[in-house]
Amino acid sequence: MLKTDATSLFAEIEHAEALRDAHVSAMGEQVDKFTGPHYTGGGGEYVPENHYYEYVSLMVPRLIFDNPRVRVTSRRAGTQKDVAAALRHGLNRWCRDSDVRKLLTLIATDCLFNFGVLLITEEINQTMSSHEQTEAKSKPMWPTVTRIPQKRFFVDPLATNIQEARFVGHKWVRDKEDLLSEAKNNPDAGWNAQAIELISEGTGLDGLDGREDAPDRGEIVAYEIWVPEIAEDSSVGVDEGFHGTIYTLAVGGDTTEDERKTEMIREPRAYYGPRWGPYVFFGMYPVPDSIYPLSPIIAVEGQVDDLNAHVLAASHSAENYKRLIFTDSSDPRLPQKVKESDGYVIPVQGLNQQKMVQAEIGGMTQTQMAYIESARDRLDRNSGIQEAQRGNVEGRGTATEVQIAEQAATIRLAFQKQQFQDAVERALRTVAWYLYYDDRIAFPLGQEAANDLGMIDPWLVGGSHDDESGATFDDLELEIEPYSMERTTEGTLQRQAREVLELISNIAPMIPQTPYVNWAELLTMLGDSMNVPDLDKYIDTDFAMTLGGMQVLTPQGSGQASPMLAGQVGQAGNQGPALRPTERMRPIKTPPRAIPQPPPQQAPQGPAQL
Repeated sequence: MLKTDATSLFAEIEHAEALRDAHVSAMGEQVDKFTGPHYTGGGGEYVPENHYYEYVSLMVPRLIFDNPRVRVTSRRAGTQKDVAAALRHGLNRWCRDSDVRKLLTLIATDCLFNFGVLLITEEINQTMSSHEQTEAKSKPMWPTVTRIPQKRFFVDPLATNIQEARFVGHKWVRDKEDLLSEAKNNPDAGWNAQAIELISEGTGLDGLDGREDAPDRGEIVAYEIWVPEIAEDSSVGVDEGFHGTIYTLAVGGDTTEDERKTEMIREPRAYYGPRWGPYVFFGMYPVPDSIYPLSPIIAVEGQVDDLNAHVLAASHSAENYKRLIFTDSSDPRLPQKVKESDGYVIPVQGLNQQKMVQAEIGGMTQTQMAYIESARDRLDRNSGIQEAQRGNVEGRGTATEVQIAEQAATIRLAFQKQQFQDAVERALRTVAWYLYYDDRIAFPLGQEAANDLGMIDPWLVGGSHDDESGATFDDLELEIEPYSMERTTEGTLQRQAREVLELISNIAPMIPQTPYVNWAELLTMLGDSMNVPDLDKYIDTDFAMTLGGMQVLTPQGSGQASPMLAGQVGQAGNQGPALRPTERMRPIKTPPRAIPQPPPQQAPQGPAQL
């Protein structure tokens, strides 16, 4: 079992940070090259072949361009159908209200340079009015997602993947005075004011970006570490939604090079959240037996340096290029006339070809140009960035060659998209866990959910699932709708609108005639392939099949059936569906389950804390 005293935990943290620092050591220099010398007024480094900017600018919009939309289903379709629908609308509402797209843009950039980390916690929902708080809960909670900088994250260095890690954590910076004030005003939170007093201000700030010359703010550094295998609080367990323990520690003031005094500045507390923990790890290419992934920029760093070295050498040669003219010194006026004249006839007595000779010194050579072209082709081949991806097709290759290159690049991009979306799904699944279990969460779903659910003012109320059904959160299946995170051009939208209109015009008459076909699933599949996720909403398949099952009365003695008028649908005696008045209800209608909950957190006053 992992030792959880302050000294042992800090030793584990130092070991983890040493491995992390080795993996991010090149990132500072890469970011300087990415931004260039003019971003910080000369602080960056100039590289003529800025592969970092080119790769990030081309790949980030392909990974994330819009808020994701999710689809939630259940293995228990009968008992959890309403729950799945409520979570689907709740997650989509949460993505829009949280504007998660901006945060995912930062994480996508992190992934291309190295790796990305998200921390998912809960905070008091400050956006709800007092009336809505009374309608929902006295202190409604809201899932919150925070980006953890790479140099502040650490993970078990002996693990080969994040699932096997015996501890995960991060460090945060906060004003010592504010932390002491919270410890005194919120005694139930478990802060140790005496231990906080012992911490010297500024301890542990060395190495944090942008703080070398910053003014003293009276800040301290603390570490939060989640240990999933330890359950110190025996009063709560997995059945109540608690997994592992969170420890908060800091380095004390009596610290020397040979001895460090560490303090637990907060009582260990049970972590309320999913079993996979509060951290979501983003990375592109897995490395065998290593917990840290390989980024596409790191993989070709050597080739980028080689290309820039030769381009700089060629640039230096071009700067030293000189064109000289040697003349016979016997005529003192000839050099001045040649220097000052351009396009004029200069008569010179007794001039012959030997009196003036042209010469060129320096300049780029053909060997340099050939090697630069070869190095650039090698970098493009390994990075997957071809002229077609840049939007430049010069006609040097045939159409078939361009198509083959595009397909190869598409495969690479598809894998990176899959890796990124898998991590986004894990983050959304963590948010969904809180929406499913925590009865302190309540918020309105909006007009789109009202139209889809047939309700006037639907709210999502967490923790209101039915335990007697036997269904659990693990029965729910969550996936991101295809193309929802990607950019859709105006021309594509117009083409989709025409295709949808044509498709519905052709399919709609067939639905009443073939009720044995699962049209809802077929329309969903077609919508996914066409990037129209709500295609199945444009046709009321249930009503169409009901019309197809109606038996039309035939008058006696007549060989033709009298057609049913549109106004007859829904009248008394008709067996077809009828509209019913909606009432105010909530998507999950069973009473909330009473489970032990952690005390409500205060409004966020500093960096993200668990």
